[in-house]
Amino acid sequence: MKILIVKYLPSGNDSNTAELLDYFKLRIKKFHSIEEIDLLENQPPIHNQLSMIAYKNRNFGGKELTDEQKKAIEPMDKLSLQFKNADLIVFAYPMHNFSIPGIIKTYLDAVIQKTILFKTINNESKGLMGKSKFINIYTSMGAYDREYGFMDNAKVVMKIELDFMGFVDYEFVHASTGNAVTRKIHIANAQKIIDGIIQKWNL
Repeated sequence: MKILIVKYLPSGNDSNTAELLDYFKLRIKKFHSIEEIDLLENQPPIHNQLSMIAYKNRNFGGKELTDEQKKAIEPMDKLSLQFKNADLIVFAYPMHNFSIPGIIKTYLDAVIQKTILFKTINNESKGLMGKSKFINIYTSMGAYDREYGFMDNAKVVMKIELDFMGFVDYEFVHASTGNAVTRKIHIANAQKIIDGIIQKWNL
């Protein structure tokens, strides 16, 4: 199985999300092929005017690109095809201000391309990632459940993106780590969820 891990762990050795990601990596079978993208070291490209024109002309208009346009969109193409070819994608990041960090959204903006991750049929979009699986590992300072569930926009945003890309099998692993008294409990519960996913998908 080809596993692609996309991580953004700005707290380094103090990262609670890294603790859960390491737990996952230690418990999956060794025969998987794993690629990792560290967004701290390799920041995803941001569309500029030239790359956006290239994307619209090629992916929506079916036009041939100039060499300059090809070069402008090449970094996005590379990431998009890497994402498309993975059997399992794992995102790992901390919640920032009740949602996904901006750099995660930038990565998604780079990879979600028409004709690669989705297509349009009769003016309706159809995701093309139905054969791949996805795990979203994230932590937050606050506990966003019950009446505070609406504040967890990280899950809301990611679910919208995953549904749009056509993912059918996806799981969320979340732990609230801001309370020193309950932190270990939440981490342990998240680890149990990871164990369940590994068993369910025979990873």
